[in-house]
Amino acid sequence: MEQSRGWSGGEEMISKVAVLCWEESRPWVSALRQNGYSVPWVEEPKGDAYKQIPRLEPDLILIDLTRLPEQGKKMAIGLAKQETLTGVPIVVVSEKDSAARGLKGVENLTVATPSDLITAVKSALSAKG
Repeated sequence: MEQSRGWSGGEEMISKVAVLCWEESRPWVSALRQNGYSVPWVEEPKGDAYKQIPRLEPDLILIDLTRLPEQGKKMAIGLAKQETLTGVPIVVVSEKDSAARGLKGVENLTVATPSDLITAVKSALSAKG
């Protein structure tokens, strides 16, 4: 799917982004929505919340590793193994380049601003399709 919008049978298609982020990262959600992305689900990256993601059929999954990097990594690994999510980009965002090093099938980003995030999401979605 190109960027966030496309046409299919006369209907506008909007990319769905599932977001696991902490309260201080919520500006990401606003930035995504302001740039035309559907963000149907936002939850903190803790516990088993991530297990709800496959039923949403997202186009991209965004995971915040800033507070609990090890737990976020486990979520990313678990989601990457889900057969129903094959081909769905999983992007982890951290303050350190090394936070997600070694995670197979997961893109690691260091994001300073919401515009950095939008650029990264566009890139991951365009690489997908």
